[in-house]
Amino acid sequence: MQTLKFSTVLYGAAQLAGLDRDNLPTHFFKQVRDLASQRLSVAWDTERWPDLVRVESATVTTASDINTAPYPTTAGMIFQVYQKDPRATTNAIPVGYSLYDTGLLQQIVLSDNTTPVYVEFSITRPNFTGDTYSASTDYAVDDQVYYSTTGQFYNMTTDATAGTVPTDTSKWTVVSVPKIFENYLIRGIYADYLRANGQLEIAGLEDRTAEAFITVEADKVYRQQGQVKKLNFVGY
Repeated sequence: MQTLKFSTVLYGAAQLAGLDRDNLPTHFFKQVRDLASQRLSVAWDTERWPDLVRVESATVTTASDINTAPYPTTAGMIFQVYQKDPRATTNAIPVGYSLYDTGLLQQIVLSDNTTPVYVEFSITRPNFTGDTYSASTDYAVDDQVYYSTTGQFYNMTTDATAGTVPTDTSKWTVVSVPKIFENYLIRGIYADYLRANGQLEIAGLEDRTAEAFITVEADKVYRQQGQVKKLNFVGY
């Protein structure tokens, strides 16, 4: 998928707010970062975006007459479970399932023990939490930073000594966001910025502009690209 640089969102919101993009205050960066996470949570779940859909095979296990498959580690929302890979055949028969959380892990509980099954899901939405990268800081696994040189957020995957730059792919991974959300995020964040500053009427107008942008992207998926998902019914 085409990905979006966070700096594009940051600078876009700054331009609309009338700020100098080359001299942005730290508090504005943090405000945009936090608002971006909130807005992304809305955009992410608004539609069944093809950029976010994945399919993984899973082995079914049976214990005490209960058939379960593991919840994919990168899954946010489960769309469907099939007996066959839906990417390889149009005859991918759905399997009846329910989602269960044991308190320790999430499971997919299945109506039969046919194995393997193919789980179709959307990937987990990322959060923006990191501060600007500092070469003098020792970072640990799961730490996140914003690297202004590339305009991206990165998550640390392996402990490293101070000075290990985020572009070192053996230690860091970039936080990927689909480019389709660019205009929605910029306008939505600007609306929230206005609202925080008491400009409620203009904020409402920008909200509608943001919604129009996400509607256009949905139109591309369903009408222009024809990605309409056929309904499947599971009988018992």
